[in-house]
Amino acid sequence: MTKTNAKTAPPAVEQPAPASAVTPFQETRLPTVYEGFEADANMGFENADADSYAIPFLIILQSGSPQCKRSDGAYVEGAQEGMLYNTVTGKIIDPINGVQIIPCTYNHSFVEWQLRENGGGFRGEHPAETPLRHQTTKDEKARDILPNGNQLNDTRTHYILVVGEDGIPAPAVISMTSTQIKKSKSWMAAMNGIKLVGKNGLYTPPMCSQVWEIKTKAESNDKGSWFGWHFSHLGQLEGPEDGRYKMAKEFAQLVASGGAKADLSKTGETASPAEPGSYDGDLGDEDAPF
Repeated sequence: MTKTNAKTAPPAVEQPAPASAVTPFQETRLPTVYEGFEADANMGFENADADSYAIPFLIILQSGSPQCKRSDGAYVEGAQEGMLYNTVTGKIIDPINGVQIIPCTYNHSFVEWQLRENGGGFRGEHPAETPLRHQTTKDEKARDILPNGNQLNDTRTHYILVVGEDGIPAPAVISMTSTQIKKSKSWMAAMNGIKLVGKNGLYTPPMCSQVWEIKTKAESNDKGSWFGWHFSHLGQLEGPEDGRYKMAKEFAQLVASGGAKADLSKTGETASPAEPGSYDGDLGDEDAPF
């Protein structure tokens, strides 16, 4: 299949500074220490398991997103294309000045969907090494179709902490498919490219030790226009004793242990027909905005 040539768009990732230039990140701190309830910390959550919590997705609103349409029941006051939407809190975030995040861990998988014209719906998540990835054929819309008639979507899932205006980090997930896979690869390469000098020489610091900024950028090709992700490196946390680092490390470990997992079945509910990551893929190839 001949791919379309996308129009020039801003770079998806700003490369990190050399190791010698990586400076501690100190702009946002946790609130003042308050010990009043510390003796009873976590009381009431004893019987909560992974199924007791919903990890919110952080999605980019597009012109066709229901949150942007006044006539839709999902409309959110003030929502505009290019803004970010938290699928659990229902809050919108304007990333025009950047949103600080701490990346925690990452997962690559393939998500199976029943085609929308056949009723739609989530049909399972498969590991990155699944043999199903080699069993697909392109349909007339350039979608990757399995022998059973379902679509298989290459999906990159980033578990992050979003640093709020109050300085308190909160867990979230960014799921990337289609056009945004290139952004995920570039971001992963940039994160892996950060090096520090230790007693044994250069090493790659933990993903969750670094602070990044996310914005959204307008992108387009001859099939349409949409907003995509843009990441830039701000610096690193102060050290292992930084409360934000502890939270990020615990979240990463929770995901690794299976104690927390993004419910990718929800991505079909939040994706608009013009949003990268929508499972129906109506415009086809990886250069199209679905």
